[in-house]
Amino acid sequence: MKKRNIFVIVLILLLVGITIVFFFGRSGKKDLLPTDNNAEEWNGDQKLPSGANSDDKTIKIPGISSLVFISDQKGQKVNFYNPKENDCLFRMTLYIEDKQYWQSGYIDSGKGYYDITLDDTLQSGDYNGVLLIECYKEEGTALNSAKVEFNLIVSNDL
Repeated sequence: MKKRNIFVIVLILLLVGITIVFFFGRSGKKDLLPTDNNAEEWNGDQKLPSGANSDDKTIKIPGISSLVFISDQKGQKVNFYNPKENDCLFRMTLYIEDKQYWQSGYIDSGKGYYDITLDDTLQSGDYNGVLLIECYKEEGTALNSAKVEFNLIVSNDL
């Protein structure tokens, strides 16, 4: 009877050990997403073939890092334009702190604005500005759009 009890205890300990190893003994690794073995080390851009009939035209979007407006007046000076290299129309919408303050019509490439009239005036301070640039083909098909984020400084010291 004593041998039988020892055998049962050893058997139970063995089953408990196997259960612990099975559930907890996976070396702490969780199931990870499978990675693509065809990917290789990135060493920078490579030269790509380009054909004579390539339709891979890009749209140039002018950037703005900051802009200064005069406080308490609707008329403002800007440099908003559609680069002449583009083969599309732009429509620009100016947002300040997520509120629309100005929108252009459709702008041909090589044209732009030096003066705009805001929908409302602004008080002195620093604001978050966004110029939404929507691109269209001449017949009206929408192309890509871009949000140009910038710091807007409104000052009465100009």
